[in-house]
Order: sequence, then C-alpha cells, then structure tokens
Amino acid sequence: MSIKLLEHIRDELISSGAAANTPEFCQAWLGRSEGYIRVLRYNRIEPSVETLTVCAHKLGHYADSLRNSDAQSHQQWVKRFDRLKALCDQAIARQAEAVWREPARMGA
Repeated sequence: MSIKLLEHIRDELISSGAAANTPEFCQAWLGRSEGYIRVLRYNRIEPSVETLTVCAHKLGHYADSLRNSDAQSHQQWVKRFDRLKALCDQAIARQAEAVWREPARMGA
C-alpha cells in the first residue's frame, strides 16, 4: 500500500509542478536515492517509516509556510499538502501499529 501511496504523492506533486520527475521526488521529497521507488518495487518491500516521516514533515512544512498567505493559489497548495501529509501520517500509524501488535512484541 505504501508504495502506491508514494506513487500517488509523486504523481500529484509532479502534476502540480512541485516536483519535476520521479528521481527529483525521491531525492527532494523522500530524502532517498533517485531510484528509491524502483528499488522498493524490485525487492517487493514497503517504504520505511523514516521515509514516510520525511515526506510528511516536508509536506507539513510547506503547508505551514503558506498557511497565512492571502493568495488563493497558496491556499490551494496548503489544502493539497495537508491532504497528502494526512495520507503519510495514516500510513505511518498503520506501520507503527503493525509493529506493536506483532505477537512476539505483545508477549504472546
């Protein structure tokens, strides 16, 4: 699910002009190598919580930076960034819960 989430965020940021392409998205928005999504797909693994957190934090940072602007276009960016950040936060919460609910960690 989280790979699809990263692809969704990437597509939205590229279509809106906040990222130019996948390599830039991986580097600038995820703090990873330009081929990060490709590596995830190849190895059939999910992105780390750290990666999702970096993305969520950057989305939140830019939303907060634009939040007090009177420009209508800035408010549209705020809505988009807030929505995408919420999706990251939900994915982080799901992964965190999966860890602590793991039977070995629950003492079962």
